[in-house]
Amino acid sequence: MENIEELLNQDDVLSCIHQFELEREGEEWGIFINIRETLVGPGKGNFIAVPKHIIQECSNTEYVGLGNSVEEALRDCLRRIKGVPFQQIISEKKVK
Repeated sequence: MENIEELLNQDDVLSCIHQFELEREGEEWGIFINIRETLVGPGKGNFIAVPKHIIQECSNTEYVGLGNSVEEALRDCLRRIKGVPFQQIISEKKVK
């Protein structure tokens, strides 16, 4: 029986996406928090939580959560965005 790695090219990355939706009173719209769990490839076992609004992801890494599990990455992301307006999270560009 073939395992997943045998079905992929050498440099492919296969991830599973866990999605949560966050709504806040007083906000015009809600946001999603997508947690990318790398299953195969570089970064295997990493979890990265990224806030997004339908088609636009957060581009500021200050709001991106990290962890060793879905729950850790989600908690880290929620800590980072607590009290920050959704429009700021999604539209803000990180200044270099």
